Amino acid sequence: MDTGLGTGDGCELPATAIYWLTDDPQPGLVLVEFADAYGRPHQLVGKTAYFDGDLQSTTDYPCPTSTQCTIEEVNDGVATVSTWWLEGGPDNTRFVFDVWLDILKPTTDI
Repeated sequence: MDTGLGTGDGCELPATAIYWLTDDPQPGLVLVEFADAYGRPHQLVGKTAYFDGDLQSTTDYPCPTSTQCTIEEVNDGVATVSTWWLEGGPDNTRFVFDVWLDILKPTTDI
C-alpha cells in the first residue's frame, strides 16, 4: 500500500494507550506502547494532548491511539520517524524509531 508519505512529511504513528498514569500535570499523563519495524517494543509517556483520541482517566485501557511524528528517512519500506514533542539526553535529542512506512498515516498538524 502506497501511503504517499516521504522524507520530511508529518505522520501519525499508530500505538496503544496502555495506562493512565496521573492527572498532574494537566491534561494528564498516559503510557503508550508501539512496536518498531524489528518487533522491538517501545513505551512513551506524555501528556494526553500528544496522542490522538479522547484519552482520560475514565477511558477503558488499553485502547488505540497514535502520536505525531516526522519522517526523517525512508529505506526499503522502513521509515525512520522522530518525535517533535519528546526529546531527551544531554543535547535534547529527538527520539527516532524505525517503523514500517505502510502503517503511517498523513497528518496536516505538524
